[in-house]
Amino acid sequence: MNITKKMIPCGCQNTNCKEFETCCFTATEIVWATGNQDDPVHLMFVGQGAGRDEDFNMNPKNVDRQPFIGKAGAYLRNMIKFLWDEGIVFNVAISNSVRFHPRDGNGKDRNPSTEEIGDCIHLLDRDIDIIKPKTLIPLGMSTSNALVPYAPGATMGKMVGTSNIYREIKTIPLYHPSFLTRNYGKFFANQRGEYHIKCVNVLKNSALEALQ
Repeated sequence: MNITKKMIPCGCQNTNCKEFETCCFTATEIVWATGNQDDPVHLMFVGQGAGRDEDFNMNPKNVDRQPFIGKAGAYLRNMIKFLWDEGIVFNVAISNSVRFHPRDGNGKDRNPSTEEIGDCIHLLDRDIDIIKPKTLIPLGMSTSNALVPYAPGATMGKMVGTSNIYREIKTIPLYHPSFLTRNYGKFFANQRGEYHIKCVNVLKNSALEALQ
């Protein structure tokens, strides 16, 4: 495959945001597996927020503010590559619902709050409008709830693989890859865990439909 890539910088100017001074301004990454930037983006993955590896303030090597480059990112990217190797070649975009690194008072990673997602969602909406993906794939509970509001108490197990609409685009929630790494460690093509199999099947079906 002749892969080409493009990064869309965050460009946030919201100096009133309490995270602004320490924000790592994670970018949105577009990957054309077809090599042709005129081809549509078939799946756009939306994570929750930057982690330690993505946070430029903690990892200055990430000069492009690339999303999903840590362990969870490796799992996600290997799932995508697995489908490419199976002959299902689709273009992807990878982003986050917030562009900073959410941490608790002890410095540990946490999910972004509803209010924090609300502060950043216009940047995600802007990138969605620029990219115009065929399908959106929100990853994890907080992002899935932001893009596809569910009844209180809904579990990720009930949300994963369901078909919804956000900004007139088909939207299908999926387990966050960090959940998969906690359950299985690294990605293996022959992994038989039920969550892994479900995610691969949802991605496969979503990609095949988007390619039609």
